[in-house]
Amino acid sequence: MISKSDERGFTLLEMMVAVMIVGLTVTTFFQLFGASLRLEHRARGFDEIIVLGRQTFAFLQARDIRKDEFPWSGEIENFSWSLRLEPVDVKPDDDFVADGESVTLRWTSELYRLVFAMQDMRRPGRHLRLVSYSQVKPGYFTDEFKEEHF
Repeated sequence: MISKSDERGFTLLEMMVAVMIVGLTVTTFFQLFGASLRLEHRARGFDEIIVLGRQTFAFLQARDIRKDEFPWSGEIENFSWSLRLEPVDVKPDDDFVADGESVTLRWTSELYRLVFAMQDMRRPGRHLRLVSYSQVKPGYFTDEFKEEHF
């Protein structure tokens, strides 16, 4: 006699494969979720240093750098910052020759670079560097100022 079985369902092997696929999917999801939380936390810290750094740099640029009480470095919350002033050499190497005629270029201004650096004291790898250029007339900075700050 042949008995017919109408039992329908999954075999043990099919169930094990299905559980393994679901387990891998859930594991991958949690890894991605954890990584996204870490990246979001890290990005929030970078936003903080960028916003605070830009505000501080704008505040410093609005002040007269030649004054004795001008702050060249300091600390804000958990960040330390410093400002450097560097001259930029814009003088030509030789006389410019155009159409067989020698032309001497004369610069009527001086160019300086302001370099603002901010460092997170809690996390040494987190820092910000902003650069701005300033064009001033000759004699804007005294020789005494140049000796002290360059």
